[in-house]
Amino acid sequence: MHQRKAIEPAPAPVGVDGSPHSAAAVDVAFEEAALRGALLRALYVWHPPLLGVLDEDAAVRECRRVLSETVAGRTATHPEVELHHEVVRGHPVQVLTEASEHALGLVVGTRGHGGFTGLLLGSVSQGVLHHTRCPVITVPA
Repeated sequence: MHQRKAIEPAPAPVGVDGSPHSAAAVDVAFEEAALRGALLRALYVWHPPLLGVLDEDAAVRECRRVLSETVAGRTATHPEVELHHEVVRGHPVQVLTEASEHALGLVVGTRGHGGFTGLLLGSVSQGVLHHTRCPVITVPA
């Protein structure tokens, strides 16, 4: 008799940077994960400055705080969604592209903290559109 292996739901990563655009992306990601029974991976990608930081531990704690605040309250609206918080060191395009490898879809905001007036997409959302391995949902604020 064959035992069926439980199939884990495919992850749905969402990029978080604390901006209104990423908060809107988190809302969409929760809805999509709920519809598809997917695990939601909320990723804050910390890209340290070239010259480093005085207190790396404090910087990572701040990233975790921003990530927690951005996703706060959404599990009450979507209790069926399993949520994983992750702070990952690296370049956002590279980390999000790697997270997309076996994902149902990747959700990102259209613009982060910077952005140039008039551009439709920010550099991260544009970068993942060129390199990702799954469908990408870009969400304006």
